[in-house]
Amino acid sequence: MNKIAVVAASMLLAGAASVGAAGAADLSSPMPVKAAPAPETPLWDVAFGVKLGTDYVFRGISQTDGNPTVQGYAELRLFDWVYAGIFASNVDFPPINQFGGFTGLTDASAEIDLYGGLRHTWGAFTADVGFVYYYYPGEIAVNSLGAGIPSVNIDYWEVYFKPTYVFNDVFTVGANLYYTNSYAGSGSTGTYLSGTAKIDFTKWSPVKDVGFYISGELGYQWLGQTDLGNIFVANYELPSYTTWNVGAAFTYKAATLDLRYYGSTLTSSPSYVSGVGFASMGTCGVISGLKNVCGDRYVASLSFDTSFLALK
Repeated sequence: MNKIAVVAASMLLAGAASVGAAGAADLSSPMPVKAAPAPETPLWDVAFGVKLGTDYVFRGISQTDGNPTVQGYAELRLFDWVYAGIFASNVDFPPINQFGGFTGLTDASAEIDLYGGLRHTWGAFTADVGFVYYYYPGEIAVNSLGAGIPSVNIDYWEVYFKPTYVFNDVFTVGANLYYTNSYAGSGSTGTYLSGTAKIDFTKWSPVKDVGFYISGELGYQWLGQTDLGNIFVANYELPSYTTWNVGAAFTYKAATLDLRYYGSTLTSSPSYVSGVGFASMGTCGVISGLKNVCGDRYVASLSFDTSFLALK
């Protein structure tokens, strides 16, 4: 939440006094004009929004098996420092694939993220540090479809640090650093690092309240060895991979239409994976359980974001 310093100075009045000084030397000098006080930082606010999308892609992997998504969030903000929120989305993690084989997935009914942290802005720089817990209600029980199927409950947590820097009203850059000790409940450590950039063309928009920007992200997901002691296969290294996205967005007041391309180095082609051997579903299948949820993906979404104070 950026602080905006509003300063009122009477340059016109000072200029008029200077021009008229020779003909009206007997007039007293104009009184200095005090700067208007900066607006007080609100003690609290609640941001909220909804999104409709053709897919839900998280770090290059579809969470809805390529199907549409409905999402929503609410976030409490206090003292321009503290925040806590909840995010919800539909997901599709089928325990059996289209060929009748087991995927190891848990058939969760939704994803609910509980998160909170500290976020503050100093001039052009914003720092955000926090914690998020990914909760998947409705999962089927471990081993309910046979030994090691599914092998784990996929709930897990991450801590994160997300700095951003605004060069001007056109160009913004940022970074994302996330860490977990058990990626998707697998026992594998996970570290995600990415850089982001945004170029905002709204200042040149010929239409009031209509904006346009392009943005992108390039990231790398490091993953380690699983710790699945209750299944009949040995622990193995989850494949690390690069992921990226780039897109354009059009804004009108609280609405945003986003058109975005996602990609990654994960593949559905049969390949050798360390600790697994030959994987018929490729690196995509090893990490996600499905072979068709990675690769090039094109997503359109429409979102609405506002806050209680913005509605006043």
